[in-house]
Amino acid sequence: MAIAELKVRQDAASEAIEKLDQRVTRHDEIISELRTAIAQVATKEDVAALRSDINTAFYQQLKDAHNSIPAKIGLLIAAAGVVVPIVAMVIAHHA
Repeated sequence: MAIAELKVRQDAASEAIEKLDQRVTRHDEIISELRTAIAQVATKEDVAALRSDINTAFYQQLKDAHNSIPAKIGLLIAAAGVVVPIVAMVIAHHA
């Protein structure tokens, strides 16, 4: 009877050790992932380079958009933007 009880206790201890080993292995994996993530954190230089790239792309898009409107059409739109309020003011003043 004592041998059977010892065998049951041994099996239970073996199972507990196996579960603990699985947990430790998982914790080691998590720690490894955290170390990898920390190693990949952006530095000040990375952020500055990213900001520079974004600014360059933004100003290039702005320049492309500005250049996409022909100059004559742009001048006509600007002139209309000035003339229309003046005409409206004159009409309102004489009405």
